[in-house]
Amino acid sequence: MRRLSKMRGIRRDRGATAVVAALVVTFIAMPAMALSVDMGNIMFERRQLQNGSDATSMALAQMCANDVTTCNATTSVTSLNALASANAIDNASQLNTAIGTNGQCARPPTGVTFTGMPACASSTATAAQKTAALNNLGLCPPLSDYFVSGAGKDLGYVETSVQTKSSATDNTILPSIFSQALTGGARDTACARAAWGPGGPSSLTVLPLAMSECDWAAQVGYPSATNYPPGPSGTWPGYSNTDARPDWPASENTIYSKGNDTTCDTSSPGGTAPGGFAWLDGLLSACTGAVSDSAWIHGNTGADGCDASVFDPLRGTVIYVPVFDCMAASNLAREPISTDNCNAGSGNNTWYHISGFAAFYLSGWRLTKGDQVSIRPPNALCGSSNSQRCLSGWFLKDLIPTGDFVPPTPTNPNYGVTIVKPAG
Repeated sequence: MRRLSKMRGIRRDRGATAVVAALVVTFIAMPAMALSVDMGNIMFERRQLQNGSDATSMALAQMCANDVTTCNATTSVTSLNALASANAIDNASQLNTAIGTNGQCARPPTGVTFTGMPACASSTATAAQKTAALNNLGLCPPLSDYFVSGAGKDLGYVETSVQTKSSATDNTILPSIFSQALTGGARDTACARAAWGPGGPSSLTVLPLAMSECDWAAQVGYPSATNYPPGPSGTWPGYSNTDARPDWPASENTIYSKGNDTTCDTSSPGGTAPGGFAWLDGLLSACTGAVSDSAWIHGNTGADGCDASVFDPLRGTVIYVPVFDCMAASNLAREPISTDNCNAGSGNNTWYHISGFAAFYLSGWRLTKGDQVSIRPPNALCGSSNSQRCLSGWFLKDLIPTGDFVPPTPTNPNYGVTIVKPAG
């Protein structure tokens, strides 16, 4: 009898354990699983929103960098909303109209005015506003010292804010307080900032034909730099006098490999070396290659350079041209550059110091290995003499995806290259 009583007690204990387990599953395990899944959904949505904010801020910065008249918070809404939605799996994201104007704001570069874009509060934020931004993932973080008092204080930047079209309570089984704790609002939101300014890429893949800074400056009007035409748009060749694309520039620029129509000569630093053609040794075999900024490259004395077949597919496109600011009779890689040693090169004893890269829309050429008239009517060959060898086209202000901000100076004009980068 004792044994039977003991067995009944064991059975009662087992029943109690089952009840406890059921309570744990019902009130602890299942809610924990739901919390885990829901939090995962919220964070996954935030990643999509952040992608949309990053994409829209970079796109808006490019608009503002290219043309101040397109830096308008009203006219840019359609294209930016489409970009925000494209970065969401449900295609249901849009600019947050509660921030700025249509989710957009900007700080223009020093000396520039935007008429259709509100100023970003972050450019004049108080300590309390900076703290609030740090505690709210839906807002852009405070500006770094680089953009406040450092080298980037004169650069322009934009901010875009993106939100879900549905509120947090529509997308989650949790109370909206959970989403608000993560994002700062009843809707999931995200913010991104992008800046633009003069850039200096550390290297670029270029054709092996260099030009002097003196030639470049004479043709674009540096330091005023008023002779930049708009960049090409639309299908090849990219310019038109009959449709919405930019009109053909009024005149062409020229990059010489032999002869020169500009006022540059060997008495000026950066002038063309006598007998030292602008083709660069080491790159001629493949007619292309990576060139580093601040590198010294030996000039080639041949006038032929690359075959025209190399240029054929590049006609009507933007190429990058290495620009030199100093020529010497020997490689001065370990010596300081000065006006005393920048006119010594000639003939086969010419080394060029690459100081940057210029964007050039290639329209035609005259080369000993084949001529191609310009695609700009009346299709004249470049240069004024049959003995000259050159490329024809236009120097442009151009955006490039690599490099870092390099504020221009009288000794470093950056040759019209602009860089757009995320800025926190």
